[in-house]
Amino acid sequence: MNQILNRVVALFLTVSLCLSLLFAQEKHTSLVCKDIAISIKAYPNQSLITVQGILDLLQATYPISLQKTRLKTIDTYAIQDQLSRHPLIKSVLVYKTWNGVLTISLETKYFIARTISLMEPNGTEAYLDEKGSLIALKGLPRLRLLVITGKNITTEKRKRADKGLLELLHYMHRDPFWQRQITSLQVEDNGKIILGTQIGGHQIEFGKAENIEEKFQKLWLFYSQVMPYKGWNAYHLVNLEFKNQLVCQ
Repeated sequence: MNQILNRVVALFLTVSLCLSLLFAQEKHTSLVCKDIAISIKAYPNQSLITVQGILDLLQATYPISLQKTRLKTIDTYAIQDQLSRHPLIKSVLVYKTWNGVLTISLETKYFIARTISLMEPNGTEAYLDEKGSLIALKGLPRLRLLVITGKNITTEKRKRADKGLLELLHYMHRDPFWQRQITSLQVEDNGKIILGTQIGGHQIEFGKAENIEEKFQKLWLFYSQVMPYKGWNAYHLVNLEFKNQLVCQ
Protein backbone atom coordinates (compact mmCIF):
# COMPACT_ATOMS: atom_id res chain seq x y z
CA MET A 1 0.00 0.00 0.00
CA ASN A 2 2.80 2.38 0.91
CA GLN A 3 4.59 1.62 -2.33
CA ILE A 4 1.48 2.46 -4.36
CA LEU A 5 1.01 5.69 -2.43
CA ASN A 6 4.63 6.68 -2.96
CA ARG A 7 4.32 6.04 -6.70
CA VAL A 8 1.17 8.14 -6.90
CA VAL A 9 2.87 11.01 -5.06
CA ALA A 10 5.96 10.77 -7.28
CA LEU A 11 3.78 10.79 -10.42
CA PHE A 12 1.85 13.79 -9.14
CA LEU A 13 5.06 15.72 -8.41
CA THR A 14 6.49 14.87 -11.83
CA VAL A 15 3.35 16.04 -13.63
CA SER A 16 3.26 19.23 -11.53
CA LEU A 17 6.91 19.95 -12.34
CA CYS A 18 6.33 19.43 -16.07
CA LEU A 19 3.29 21.70 -16.05
CA SER A 20 5.26 24.38 -14.14
CA LEU A 21 8.10 24.23 -16.65
CA LEU A 22 5.68 24.48 -19.57
CA PHE A 23 3.97 27.46 -17.95
CA ALA A 24 7.29 29.18 -17.24
CA GLN A 25 8.47 28.54 -20.80
CA GLU A 26 5.26 29.99 -22.24
CA LYS A 27 5.51 33.02 -19.95
CA HIS A 28 9.16 33.58 -20.91
CA THR A 29 8.30 33.30 -24.62
CA SER A 30 5.77 36.11 -24.36
CA LEU A 31 7.84 38.21 -21.94
CA VAL A 32 8.97 41.63 -23.22
CA CYS A 33 12.13 43.55 -22.31
CA LYS A 34 11.12 45.99 -19.59
CA ASP A 35 14.55 47.51 -18.98
CA ILE A 36 18.26 47.36 -19.85
CA ALA A 37 20.57 47.15 -16.84
CA ILE A 38 24.20 48.04 -17.56
CA SER A 39 27.01 47.72 -15.02
CA ILE A 40 30.53 48.91 -15.84
CA LYS A 41 33.64 47.96 -13.88
CA ALA A 42 36.13 50.72 -14.63
CA TYR A 43 39.45 51.59 -13.03
CA PRO A 44 39.99 54.80 -11.02
CA ASN A 45 40.34 57.89 -13.24
CA GLN A 46 39.88 55.79 -16.39
CA SER A 47 36.14 55.99 -17.05
CA LEU A 48 36.23 56.11 -20.85
CA ILE A 49 32.99 54.14 -21.34
CA THR A 50 29.62 55.32 -20.04
CA VAL A 51 26.22 53.67 -19.72
CA GLN A 52 24.84 56.13 -22.25
CA GLY A 53 27.66 55.25 -24.64
CA ILE A 54 26.69 51.56 -24.52
CA LEU A 55 23.02 52.42 -25.06
CA ASP A 56 23.94 54.59 -28.06
CA LEU A 57 26.01 51.75 -29.50
CA LEU A 58 23.10 49.32 -29.13
CA GLN A 59 20.69 51.84 -30.66
CA ALA A 60 22.98 52.23 -33.68
CA THR A 61 22.99 48.46 -34.19
CA TYR A 62 19.32 47.83 -33.39
CA PRO A 63 17.17 50.63 -34.90
CA ILE A 64 14.12 49.23 -33.11
CA SER A 65 14.34 49.84 -29.37
CA LEU A 66 15.24 46.73 -27.40
CA GLN A 67 12.87 47.79 -24.69
CA LYS A 68 9.31 46.52 -25.19
CA THR A 69 10.73 43.91 -27.56
CA ARG A 70 10.03 40.25 -26.84
CA LEU A 71 12.97 38.79 -24.93
CA LYS A 72 12.87 35.68 -27.10
CA THR A 73 13.82 37.73 -30.18
CA ILE A 74 16.84 39.44 -28.53
CA ASP A 75 20.09 37.65 -29.43
CA THR A 76 22.26 38.06 -26.33
CA TYR A 77 25.17 36.22 -27.96
CA ALA A 78 25.24 38.68 -30.85
CA ILE A 79 25.19 41.65 -28.45
CA GLN A 80 27.95 40.10 -26.35
CA ASP A 81 30.06 39.44 -29.43
CA GLN A 82 29.54 43.00 -30.64
CA LEU A 83 30.58 44.56 -27.32
CA SER A 84 33.54 42.21 -26.84
CA ARG A 85 35.06 43.61 -30.05
CA HIS A 86 34.94 47.15 -28.67
CA PRO A 87 38.56 48.38 -28.30
CA LEU A 88 37.98 49.67 -24.75
CA ILE A 89 36.17 46.62 -23.34
CA LYS A 90 38.12 43.83 -21.65
CA SER A 91 35.27 41.38 -20.95
CA VAL A 92 31.48 41.39 -21.18
CA LEU A 93 28.53 39.19 -20.20
CA VAL A 94 24.99 39.64 -21.58
CA TYR A 95 21.96 37.73 -20.31
CA LYS A 96 18.20 37.95 -19.75
CA THR A 97 16.37 37.67 -16.44
CA TRP A 98 12.93 36.24 -15.65
CA ASN A 99 11.63 39.65 -14.66
CA GLY A 100 12.19 41.01 -18.17
CA VAL A 101 15.53 42.79 -17.79
CA LEU A 102 18.33 42.60 -20.36
CA THR A 103 21.51 42.71 -18.26
CA ILE A 104 24.92 43.80 -19.59
CA SER A 105 27.89 43.48 -17.26
CA LEU A 106 31.27 44.60 -18.59
CA GLU A 107 34.81 45.42 -17.50
CA THR A 108 36.92 48.04 -19.25
CA LYS A 109 40.56 47.70 -20.19
CA TYR A 110 43.20 49.18 -17.92
CA PHE A 111 45.74 51.55 -19.47
CA ILE A 112 49.26 51.87 -18.11
CA ALA A 113 50.78 54.43 -20.48
CA ARG A 114 50.22 56.85 -23.34
CA THR A 115 52.52 56.44 -26.33
CA ILE A 116 53.66 59.06 -28.84
CA SER A 117 55.11 57.41 -31.93
CA LEU A 118 57.73 59.55 -33.64
CA MET A 119 57.51 57.33 -36.72
CA GLU A 120 54.05 58.66 -37.51
CA PRO A 121 53.26 62.20 -38.75
CA ASN A 122 52.66 64.72 -35.97
CA GLY A 123 53.50 62.12 -33.34
CA THR A 124 50.48 59.80 -33.38
CA GLU A 125 49.25 59.05 -29.85
CA ALA A 126 47.75 55.85 -28.46
CA TYR A 127 46.86 54.25 -25.14
CA LEU A 128 48.76 51.14 -24.06
CA ASP A 129 46.74 48.62 -22.03
CA GLU A 130 48.01 46.08 -19.50
CA LYS A 131 48.20 43.36 -22.19
CA GLY A 132 50.40 45.47 -24.46
CA SER A 133 47.74 46.36 -27.02
CA LEU A 134 47.58 49.88 -28.46
CA ILE A 135 44.32 51.81 -28.82
CA ALA A 136 44.32 54.97 -30.93
CA LEU A 137 43.75 58.10 -28.85
CA LYS A 138 41.66 59.81 -31.53
CA GLY A 139 38.34 60.96 -30.10
CA LEU A 140 39.15 59.89 -26.54
CA PRO A 141 39.87 62.12 -23.53
CA ARG A 142 43.52 62.35 -22.52
CA LEU A 143 44.27 60.44 -19.32
CA ARG A 144 47.03 61.35 -16.93
CA LEU A 145 49.45 58.49 -17.58
CA LEU A 146 53.15 57.78 -18.03
CA VAL A 147 54.20 59.11 -21.46
CA ILE A 148 56.32 56.97 -23.80
CA THR A 149 58.01 58.51 -26.83
CA GLY A 150 60.23 57.09 -29.55
CA LYS A 151 60.36 55.40 -32.93
CA ASN A 152 60.76 51.79 -31.79
CA ILE A 153 57.93 51.49 -29.31
CA THR A 154 55.96 48.65 -30.85
CA THR A 155 56.36 45.41 -32.76
CA GLU A 156 54.03 43.21 -34.86
CA LYS A 157 53.17 45.95 -37.34
CA ARG A 158 52.99 48.53 -34.55
CA LYS A 159 49.93 46.99 -32.87
CA ARG A 160 51.51 45.77 -29.64
CA ALA A 161 54.20 47.00 -27.27
CA ASP A 162 57.62 45.41 -27.22
CA LYS A 163 57.68 42.58 -24.64
CA GLY A 164 60.65 43.94 -22.68
CA LEU A 165 59.13 47.41 -22.58
CA LEU A 166 55.84 45.99 -21.28
CA GLU A 167 57.66 44.11 -18.50
CA LEU A 168 59.41 47.33 -17.49
CA LEU A 169 56.11 49.22 -17.37
CA HIS A 170 54.48 46.56 -15.21
CA TYR A 171 57.44 46.56 -12.83
CA MET A 172 57.15 50.31 -12.33
CA HIS A 173 53.38 50.13 -12.07
CA ARG A 174 53.51 47.64 -9.19
CA ASP A 175 55.58 50.00 -7.03
CA PRO A 176 53.86 53.20 -5.77
CA PHE A 177 57.17 55.07 -5.53
CA TRP A 178 58.18 54.41 -9.14
CA GLN A 179 54.64 55.24 -10.26
CA ARG A 180 54.99 58.71 -8.79
CA GLN A 181 58.67 59.37 -9.53
CA ILE A 182 58.93 58.15 -13.15
CA THR A 183 56.86 60.41 -15.40
CA SER A 184 58.17 59.69 -18.91
CA LEU A 185 60.00 57.04 -20.87
CA GLN A 186 61.95 57.70 -24.06
CA VAL A 187 62.89 54.78 -26.33
CA GLU A 188 66.00 55.52 -28.41
CA ASP A 189 66.54 54.16 -31.93
CA ASN A 190 68.93 51.51 -30.55
CA GLY A 191 66.33 50.31 -28.03
CA LYS A 192 67.90 51.96 -25.01
CA ILE A 193 65.59 53.72 -22.59
CA ILE A 194 65.78 57.06 -20.78
CA LEU A 195 63.48 57.69 -17.81
CA GLY A 196 62.26 61.15 -16.85
CA THR A 197 61.62 61.99 -13.20
CA GLN A 198 59.05 63.92 -11.18
CA ILE A 199 61.41 65.20 -8.45
CA GLY A 200 65.06 66.14 -8.87
CA GLY A 201 65.06 67.09 -12.53
CA HIS A 202 67.53 64.33 -13.45
CA GLN A 203 67.33 61.73 -16.21
CA ILE A 204 67.95 58.03 -15.78
CA GLU A 205 69.80 56.12 -18.48
CA PHE A 206 68.23 52.71 -18.05
CA GLY A 207 69.76 50.96 -21.06
CA LYS A 208 67.70 48.24 -22.73
CA ALA A 209 64.67 46.70 -21.03
CA GLU A 210 66.59 43.85 -19.43
CA ASN A 211 67.84 43.01 -15.92
CA ILE A 212 64.99 45.19 -14.77
CA GLU A 213 64.90 44.24 -11.09
CA GLU A 214 68.67 44.57 -10.69
CA LYS A 215 68.66 48.05 -12.22
CA PHE A 216 65.86 49.27 -9.99
CA GLN A 217 67.67 47.94 -6.94
CA LYS A 218 70.64 50.14 -7.90
CA LEU A 219 68.34 53.07 -8.50
CA TRP A 220 66.75 52.61 -5.08
CA LEU A 221 70.23 52.70 -3.49
CA PHE A 222 70.76 56.01 -5.24
CA TYR A 223 67.54 57.47 -3.86
CA SER A 224 67.85 56.03 -0.35
CA GLN A 225 71.60 56.43 0.30
CA VAL A 226 72.94 59.10 -2.05
CA MET A 227 70.19 61.68 -2.44
CA PRO A 228 69.60 62.28 1.30
CA TYR A 229 73.22 63.44 1.64
CA LYS A 230 73.86 65.08 -1.74
CA GLY A 231 70.41 66.64 -2.26
CA TRP A 232 67.79 66.06 -4.94
CA ASN A 233 69.36 68.54 -7.36
CA ALA A 234 72.96 67.37 -7.03
CA TYR A 235 72.97 65.28 -10.23
CA HIS A 236 71.42 65.68 -13.66
CA LEU A 237 72.11 62.16 -14.94
CA VAL A 238 72.04 58.65 -13.42
CA ASN A 239 73.30 55.69 -15.47
CA LEU A 240 72.10 52.16 -14.63
CA GLU A 241 73.19 50.49 -17.84
CA PHE A 242 76.43 48.87 -16.69
CA LYS A 243 76.42 45.75 -14.51
CA ASN A 244 77.37 46.31 -10.86
CA GLN A 245 77.88 50.00 -11.52
CA LEU A 246 75.94 53.14 -10.71
CA VAL A 247 77.25 56.24 -12.49
CA CYS A 248 76.02 59.69 -11.37
CA GLN A 249 76.86 62.99 -13.07
